[in-house]
Amino acid sequence: MKQKLIFICILSFALLNANAQRFGIKAGVALANGVYEYTETSISTVNLIGFQAGLIGEMPLSDALSVNSGVLFSQKGTKLSMLGVEIKFPVNYVEVPLNLAYKYDLGPLKLFAQAGPYLGVGLSAKVKSGGDEETIDFGSETDQMKRLDYGANFGGGIEIGAIQIGVNYGLGLANISNDPDETMKNGVLSFTAGILFGK
Repeated sequence: MKQKLIFICILSFALLNANAQRFGIKAGVALANGVYEYTETSISTVNLIGFQAGLIGEMPLSDALSVNSGVLFSQKGTKLSMLGVEIKFPVNYVEVPLNLAYKYDLGPLKLFAQAGPYLGVGLSAKVKSGGDEETIDFGSETDQMKRLDYGANFGGGIEIGAIQIGVNYGLGLANISNDPDETMKNGVLSFTAGILFGK
C-alpha cells in the first residue's frame, strides 16, 4: 500500500509538471512543531529539527504568476515534555505540494510569495523517550497513526537567476493520530535553497 501511494505522489508530480519550463532540486532545514493534544488538554511542543529535500518544477502562467510543485522528502512530527520526560515523535513523509506563486521583479533579483495545498504520505514514524525507541505502525484504522497528511503551504523568498532561497510554513490540517483521545497535527517551518534549470 505504501509503495502504491508513493507511486501516486510521483505520478502526480510528473503530470503536474508535464508542461513545466523549469526543473530543479532544493534542500534545507525543517523545524517541526506540531499540535499535540491528549484528552482535550493541549501540551506545549518545541521544535524538532529535521530536513527537507527533493525535486521541484515550475510552470509560468504569466510574467508574474506561476504554478510550482515537487516531490519532497520531509521530516515532520513534534517534540514535547510530559512529567519531566522529553518525548520525540519524528515522522518521515514524501510530500507533493501545489503552489501558486507571485513574483515581483526587482532587476537583479525577484521577490516571490506562494501558497497552496499539499498532500503527504507517511514513510516511517517513531517515538523516542529517554534511551527508548519504538517504531510506530500506521496506515490502517487499527494502527497508531494515519498514513495520509494534508494541509496548506504559505511561503516566500528571493530568486537570483537560477537560485531560489525561501521560507515556508506547512500547516497540517489532518489529525494523524488514530487514538480517539489524542490529536496530532503537523506544523513545519522550513528554510531551503534550490536551483532551477530551464527558461
